Amino acid sequence: MTSSHRSRVTALALALCVALAGCSGGSGTAEGWTRVQDGWLQVDVPDGWSDGGELDEPWTLSRHDGDEATLELAGAPTLGYYRAAEGRGILLASMQVGGYPDFAVVDQSDPVDSTDLELTRTDFTYAAQDGGDPLEGVLWVGSDPRTEKAVAVQLTGPDLPADVVEQVQESIAVLDTDATAGP
Repeated sequence: MTSSHRSRVTALALALCVALAGCSGGSGTAEGWTRVQDGWLQVDVPDGWSDGGELDEPWTLSRHDGDEATLELAGAPTLGYYRAAEGRGILLASMQVGGYPDFAVVDQSDPVDSTDLELTRTDFTYAAQDGGDPLEGVLWVGSDPRTEKAVAVQLTGPDLPADVVEQVQESIAVLDTDATAGP
């Protein structure tokens, strides 16, 4: 390969890398999404979602879709040291006992294991506090199989868009940070 050919190939490869980084925001997130990292939790939220305010422990990360806050994402960035199924059991118990009126599990998955993440998913419904139409929710609990650091993400609203559910699920990661587990 000649020096000028090598330079053109290098320039083309560099241009391709820059173009691809521009499409994903350079951080691995999908276009129109923002990556949020808190404690051990990494999750993507749609651009334009704002801080939803304070929540009860273990939910310390809160984002919603705007002024009317019809869709809400809550995160427990340092749930504790659990396998995913165990963490899910703890959260579901609290949701069923006084947490959510008329709480009902619609579907749940067995833990999906990889070398980096064990992830459970639970789809549920519950009654709106204002007596309106029932609301939908998805609860994910992720755990690092090596450290058993666990995180949780919950998405709720009257009608959850499939693309939002999918992107949130695909983006959940457990980070290896020095954050301290919640109470």
